[in-house]
Amino acid sequence: MTGGFARRKIPTVMEPKKTLAAAPVRFQGPIRGLEGDAVLLSRLRELGFIPGEIATVKGRVAFGDPILVTVRNMTVALRRQEAECVLL
Repeated sequence: MTGGFARRKIPTVMEPKKTLAAAPVRFQGPIRGLEGDAVLLSRLRELGFIPGEIATVKGRVAFGDPILVTVRNMTVALRRQEAECVLL
C-alpha cells in the first residue's frame, strides 16, 4: 500500500439491452442487432429487420402484444417475443 490509500474495485453496472419490445410508441431509431432463436431471426431478416435499418413503433395493443412496427416502408405486427429479439 503506497501513499496510505487502498485500491478499491468499483463495480461496473451493465446497461440493460434495449429492445423493440420496450420502445415507446412513436420511437424511431436504427436496429443495432438481432439475437434469439435462429428460425425466428431468419424470419425477422426476411421481413427487413436488419442492422442499420430504421424501425418506427407505430402502435401497441392495450397489453403490449402485438406491436405495430414500420421498417423499410412496410408495417408489420410483431409479437412481444419477436420484438424482444430486435436490439436498438
